[in-house]
This record gives sequence, structure tokens and C-alpha cells, in this order.
Amino acid sequence: MEPTGAGPHETTGAAPHNAAATSRVKGVIDVDTLRRLVAAGDIDTVIVAGVDVQGKLYGKRFEATHFVESGCTGTLACAATLAWDVEEDLVGGIGFAGWHTGYHDFALVADLDTIRVLPWLEKTALVLCDATHEDGTDILSSPRTVLRNVLRRAAGTGYDVYSASELEFHLLRETTATARQKGYVGLNLMHDYVCDYNVFRGSLDDWFFRQIRNQLTAAGVPVESSKPEYGCGQAEVNLAYAEALEMADRHAVYKQGVKEIAALNDIMVTFMAKPFTEHSGSSCHLHMSLWEQGSDHNLFYDHDAEHGMSDTMRHFLGGVMHLAPEFFLLYAPYINSYKRFVPESFAPCRNAWGMDNRTVAFRVAGHGKACRLENRIPGADVNGYLVAAGMLASGLYGVEHQLEPQSAPAQGNAYYGDAPLFPRNLVEATELFTTSKRTRELLGDTVVDDLTAFARHETQRYFTEVTDWERRAYMELI
Repeated sequence: MEPTGAGPHETTGAAPHNAAATSRVKGVIDVDTLRRLVAAGDIDTVIVAGVDVQGKLYGKRFEATHFVESGCTGTLACAATLAWDVEEDLVGGIGFAGWHTGYHDFALVADLDTIRVLPWLEKTALVLCDATHEDGTDILSSPRTVLRNVLRRAAGTGYDVYSASELEFHLLRETTATARQKGYVGLNLMHDYVCDYNVFRGSLDDWFFRQIRNQLTAAGVPVESSKPEYGCGQAEVNLAYAEALEMADRHAVYKQGVKEIAALNDIMVTFMAKPFTEHSGSSCHLHMSLWEQGSDHNLFYDHDAEHGMSDTMRHFLGGVMHLAPEFFLLYAPYINSYKRFVPESFAPCRNAWGMDNRTVAFRVAGHGKACRLENRIPGADVNGYLVAAGMLASGLYGVEHQLEPQSAPAQGNAYYGDAPLFPRNLVEATELFTTSKRTRELLGDTVVDDLTAFARHETQRYFTEVTDWERRAYMELI
């Protein structure tokens, strides 16, 4: 089952009023502070990292004195890092990199507004980077660049964009080594009963979740709350609302940090969308709103309008709904992603919307400054930059073209309504994505073609791999 908890910013009630409000949170430091910490011996390692197509951090560890003395500019990386799949199997058909380019170097340019001290790693700081060609031009299909370009479009229209990721995962009494030795079969979950919102179960596991809340917050990824989720071994951690690029950065650091903190405690987490057939899947509900640039005016809320939805919000919702099938690949990027979409599981199956209704794909929630649109489609396996870029590009398209929601708000159970079904698998979603004129208009041919190559690579690998299910079903009886 998907999460039934509050949205990630219902505790605070509102987003910060402008980007400056989130530019320096606890744990995020400026370059002068980094230099002082290095000089004092408090930091001896700097991780210089980009974010790959799967949402994982890649990069190098630098001796800290060398990093600051060399100008804190970044480093070079092999182009293969943006042209391989989750298992580092090289993907063909990527225009930017391949055997046809000799897998050349590209530049990781340090974004000095993202320097963080990582308290779970001794004397270590992290800086996130943008990926550019060596001549300084952007690598268009790098996920951080994809989101940056959509945000530039929003800024040009007079909007600040805020969002929040609501991420779930499964926690296992395994290490990555024991899980691998078992072939990922017969794994021991942290708890084997349903305990959503259960304070007693939360107390038993808080030796770990206290580390998550405190250490992620100290690393500039403010955590609002944590709780056991509905599934066996499942948990949810809610992140504080922030400017959209900052939130995507936090999303990436959060997933990396949770996995590392777990490993350092000899346990394991997985962000697979559906790791177990018999247990609930894990979501990444994404909350988003548009604000008047530089002000504290949430453009989604109109007290006098029906449901409190302004024209801007209604058209934004219209765009997100109209384009959801075409952008579905960004919301469900893997073969496994589609196994989460099961009726009455709290994962949406139909393109419906509603007011505070958790059976729909798009949920309108909150009032006043807390008014926002929740996209309930994405699973925990998504790339935070790409899912935000897809949702924002769709919404902006709706505002520009004054699109209306495709239906009235759903009442009750939307699983059995008449709203259209979403793509059922990665093959369908890939074809809708790559043949869409609107994905190409909004993201560009390079981005669409490269992401299509990744999806087709995954599909081809899946359909040539003999699975445990096939052996169980066929080996003896056929």
C-alpha cells in the first residue's frame, strides 16, 4: 500500500516565500567556510559528485586541501557515467557518449551553493556539480541540466517553483553482501507485520530513524518527520518544502545518505518501487506549487474560487493531466516501476484528480500558502530531477495553453471510475514518450532521444533475461 500520511509540508503549512529563504540551511556551507574547516583539520575529504540518469551520485573523493587550493572548481569524469544503466552496463544510442566518441572526458563543474558537511562520514564534505562539455556548454540530458532548463522557463514567466519529495523505502535486516549472497531471495525485513503510524514499532526502530532525521538535517536536507509505513519493513521520511532545484538536490543526497547510514549500521534499505510481490510498493509523491517571483504569494490558492484553486492551479493541473501519459516514463522509469500500480493499493492506476483523495493520481491538498498539487504517480525509484522537470514542464504547458482538468474531481474510489488508465508497462510508456511532439517541444530532442535509449536498453535486457518466475512456472510443468 502507498503512504497514507500527511504531505511533506503540512507540518509547516507553507513554503518559504523565495529562493533566498532556502539558500543557506543548516549543514549547507559556503566556500569560505569550507576553506576554514579544511584549514582547521575538520574536513579532510571532499566528494565531488554529479547525479546520473538513475539518480545516483557519481564522482571522486578529493583530498580536501588539494580541492580548495586548486580553486574548488570541480573535476573531469568519463562520459560513460552518463551513458550506462543502473548496473553500469553501457547503453547504446546515446548521442553524447559511446564508442563513437571514445568515451571522452566531460567536466563536472562544482556548484558552490551545494557544499554540505556529511556527519555520517568522518571529516567529509560533498559538493554537487553540473555536467558540461569541456567547452563549457551544458550536457543537455544530464538530469540536473534538464530540470534547470525547465526552471529557467518558469522564471522567465515570473514564477518561483517549490516542491517536496515524500520518499518511502523498505528496511532489511541484511547487509548488501548478505542480500547479494542470497540472490535477493528470502530476505529478512526489519518487521514482518503491518504497522503504519504505529508509535511502538517506530520506537523500536528509532535507533536508526533518529540518525536519519538528525544527520540528514545536519547535512542540509531538513527532515520533517518519519514513521513506519503500511508495508512490512516499510518506512516513510518527509522532507521540508524547498525551491525545486534545491529539493531535487536534497532528494539525491537523501537517497545516498539513507543507504550509506544503513550500510554503516550493518542493515540495508531499498528504494525499489515494488521489491516484494506480497508487500506494498514504495512511492515518491511529489508536491509542487508556483509562487509569484520574489514574493510570498502562492499562485495556486484563491480563497474565492471553487475548491480554493486559482486559475493558475487549475490550468497547471490540466497540463499535468493532459501530458501525464506522454511523460509517464519519467514517473515510472523501470520495468519494476509498473508492478506498483495495483487497484486499491494507494498507487494510482487512472488519470484522475481529487480533493484530498488518495485514490487519484493528482491530489489537491492544503490551503493558503500550503496549497499545492501532489503527484502520486512516481515511485521511490525515480530520478528527482527528471520527475520534477516532467511535472513542471507539463504544468507550465497547461498554464500557457489554459488547459482544463480532464474531468471533475473524483468522489470516493477512483480505481473503478471511468478515467483513462495509465500506460501498463515500460514499453507503452517509452513509445508514448518518444513519439510525443510535446515531450520533444518541452524537453528537447536530445533529452527525449537519450532517455528513450535508456528505456529501450532496459526493456531489451529484461526480455532476454531468464527469471526465477519463469523457472518456477515452466521448468517442471512444460
